Amino acid sequence: MSTGNPTVFRTLNERAALELLLRHGSLTRAELEFHTGLSKASAAEVLRRLENGRLVRRAGTKSGNAGPAAQLWELNGSAAWVAGLDLTARAVEVSVADLTGEVRGGYQAEAPGEGTDAVTFLTEAVQAAAHDAGVTLDDLDQIVLGVPGIVDAGGHRLRQAVQLSGWSHLDDLGDLRERLGTERFRLENDVNLVAIRELEEHGGSSFVLFWVGNGVGAGAVLNDALWRGVTGRGGEVGSVIVPDPVSCGRLYGPDGGPLGALLGTAPLAELARAHGLDVEPTLRAVTQFLHTELPAGFLDDVAKRVALGVTAAVGMLDPGRVVLGGPLCTAAGEPLRTRVAELLASTGLAPVTVAVSRVSANAVLEGAVRHALDLAREQVFHAGTAGRTDPVNES
Repeated sequence: MSTGNPTVFRTLNERAALELLLRHGSLTRAELEFHTGLSKASAAEVLRRLENGRLVRRAGTKSGNAGPAAQLWELNGSAAWVAGLDLTARAVEVSVADLTGEVRGGYQAEAPGEGTDAVTFLTEAVQAAAHDAGVTLDDLDQIVLGVPGIVDAGGHRLRQAVQLSGWSHLDDLGDLRERLGTERFRLENDVNLVAIRELEEHGGSSFVLFWVGNGVGAGAVLNDALWRGVTGRGGEVGSVIVPDPVSCGRLYGPDGGPLGALLGTAPLAELARAHGLDVEPTLRAVTQFLHTELPAGFLDDVAKRVALGVTAAVGMLDPGRVVLGGPLCTAAGEPLRTRVAELLASTGLAPVTVAVSRVSANAVLEGAVRHALDLAREQVFHAGTAGRTDPVNES
């Protein structure tokens, strides 16, 4: 009877050890034996190989009840480096993290305006963030750029980006991909990256993230995996044709129009004016406005539009949870959440929990780093020491 390929078993054991160290932070050899079922000799050999391959390193000792203190081992963060970028019409922000997920460097800058080569500008932004982390551009294993646009399912092509008017000569990001490295550079829709970041808050579940900021979008997570759709347009709810469910300030009749014209900065500012409330149609002004105590009638109308936007997703996907995100949903907070939950409960759809996002304001950037880390870890953990042929930057 075949005993299997020793190289495959070796790599599987190494991957199990690396994943455990990522989850627990640090482990002794005995703890590694306990979690993996490896023998003492096998666990020691795995750690020896991983240390020689510069994938793990010694991390002090752990005192026991008796006998000498046991050696602790941890992931070597310098075994891989990633960069995440958040690109908006006005600015770019970059973070560089090591394999453990610790952010080690960053850079941010305003859009340079007309006449500037955006590809060169963005390349230099990534270089500056890498330098701040003590590494070089060549040291980065994965780079993920979050954009407010439609990205193909493979993360290689930007199909539409109407909100990047602040960047000249950026109609096609193919040149940037070639400059930064086609094998390590990926694009991702900004709301999808927020959904990836939300996975850390709602791991082990399925949910729909409904995002309202300057515009409206959604991200669907099914069984812990982001659903991009066949073409990458999954979650592009702004163009879905819907009626306007409100009466005060109604835009559409029964024939309806795009959801994107009902929600977002300008539509909500207009709805507020229809209720006799005064607010400028800017993201900052509407966000601050929604943080204040507002008339019930206005909040009822906002909730009706939001609930209409998520109804189709709940009916089709039965996600179990809806997360209201984006600056405008989070600003409206609990009053909006309560109303949306009540409206969904009255529809006869599958039961769904409605929550307000708790992720930080730079969730797109954090999601980009998280996505880049997932890609880098898959490469490193899958290859194990067999893939360690290049020197490691030990910054």
